[in-house]
Amino acid sequence: MTLDSAGQQQVGSIMLRRITSGTSGADVYLLRQPDDTVVATKVTRNARVHASVQELRRGLLARHLPDHTPDGLATASQADLDVLVTAAPSTLTLDDAVDHYGATTQLTAVWSDVVDTLVDLWQRTAVSGFEPEIATRNHELRCRRGRQGLEYALAGNITFESRLIVNGEDCGTWADLFANLASIGTPAVHVTCHGDPHAGNVLVSANGRWHLVDWEWSGEYHDWRMMISHLVGGWYIRDLIDGAQGTLTMTSSRVSIDCSVGDLPRLRSLGQPAATAFVRMGGTCQDLTDIARHLALLLLREIPRAVQHRRSRLVAPLLGECVRLLAGNVRDHPALRGMLPAPVLAVT
Repeated sequence: MTLDSAGQQQVGSIMLRRITSGTSGADVYLLRQPDDTVVATKVTRNARVHASVQELRRGLLARHLPDHTPDGLATASQADLDVLVTAAPSTLTLDDAVDHYGATTQLTAVWSDVVDTLVDLWQRTAVSGFEPEIATRNHELRCRRGRQGLEYALAGNITFESRLIVNGEDCGTWADLFANLASIGTPAVHVTCHGDPHAGNVLVSANGRWHLVDWEWSGEYHDWRMMISHLVGGWYIRDLIDGAQGTLTMTSSRVSIDCSVGDLPRLRSLGQPAATAFVRMGGTCQDLTDIARHLALLLLREIPRAVQHRRSRLVAPLLGECVRLLAGNVRDHPALRGMLPAPVLAVT
């Protein structure tokens, strides 16, 4: 299909909403058609994953989760522009709904069902072995982009020799922390998954039906620990955006961070399904450490976005929490608490 013919589907339609999508910078237009159906038109410039490939990945997920995947309608590419048109069963994401209504009983149940359904998929599709270089999402590449994003956000005022001080505690050099971030272990199995499972990628209807959207990273070779970091990280980052504060002071040899995360209402109300997923997948202490690394990377990659959106107050807490996950006791971190049972102390 040509770009013109993809656009012609929107003639006579009414735009209900425009959403800017994630790190890709895509614009998603939710349009009511003359026949009263609603479609989502995703327009991306210089796409990392072309619309035709995204449609193939949507189709992959639809084979496994047909009741939770919208129909694909059209794709088009021209020069640096990509267009993907799909059905839109709702105009409201689960993230939007929780933001507007709070973590109601119904919305909490929807989120639990989303997570349970994904874990069912992981367990059905699990295949022994994991080769990082052929994974759908490459951890080494994501780490490199995270480091580059931090250097951009701090205007080059951090080097591998810089020591990071968080609330007065020396957490080591950036070289050591980054080496920890990059040294991810390998899971025992690889699984099929959506690829970026968080509430912003879940459309929810008034009747509680839900659908997964944004299939850019859907695939058959995922690390389930990375996926759990997205399940919990989406709520955690939203809480930080709402309530975290901090300041950051840089010298030639130190990056000093003073920060507080504030209240964490979404994480408190909606974090348990991710902990349950960890238990269902038979997670170990090593798996929990690797989830902490994946979560730290999510926070790191959020930093340049905070700068771009003029939320400079978030740079310190995002970096501080990233460092805390890499340097601290991950079992005690609020985003990971409850994933492992408390150690049993011997009675003497």
